[in-house]
Amino acid sequence: MEFAELVKARHSVRLFRPDPVPAEVLRSIVRDAQRAPSTVNAQDWRVWIAVGGALEAIRSEYQARTSRNEPRRPDFPPTSGAGWSAAARARQKAFSASRTAAGLNAVKMASQAQLFHAPAVAYITIPDPANLWAVLDAGGFEAMFLLSAANHGLGAVPAYNLVTWPGPVKSVLGIPESEKLAIGIALGYEEDCPLNRFRSSRAPLEDFLVIRDEAA
Repeated sequence: MEFAELVKARHSVRLFRPDPVPAEVLRSIVRDAQRAPSTVNAQDWRVWIAVGGALEAIRSEYQARTSRNEPRRPDFPPTSGAGWSAAARARQKAFSASRTAAGLNAVKMASQAQLFHAPAVAYITIPDPANLWAVLDAGGFEAMFLLSAANHGLGAVPAYNLVTWPGPVKSVLGIPESEKLAIGIALGYEEDCPLNRFRSSRAPLEDFLVIRDEAA
């Protein structure tokens, strides 16, 4: 697939078919993502992929905690609330409103509670404590991972809701407390449904791009 087509084709998939993803495909995606640049080639990231019984154990624990309405305690601060610019909060509000208007909130929440029914979830960790540049590097790795997944014919979604309770994830996968759970990426084969056909908008370039040929 041409790169421009690949970028346009990639989108967040929030409901997956149960078909397992071959281990070699998972390894190939991680090998591709490993080409992401990092600060002085630090590569200060690790990837832990849960499939099969390991993923079912995490899924079951998350379902139980969700049903108990247990407080969420992610290693990174929560994604909502303070810390976002006014423009970002406006875009987030508009995005939520558009999904509500499309009548997709209920199915999205139901799927999310099941970890999107994904047959695989990749967890990206960085050391704890970590240099702040490691967070930027992990984001680059995540972007490459998502593009490679799309190139392999897989759907994927990076989601805060996959890392809201680090405890069971670390326990099941053997992740030491010296690692901080940055993000989880659900991936698999996309279910054909309205939730997956929903697309978010993008801000026009003039809202955030500045190109100058002389000093301001």
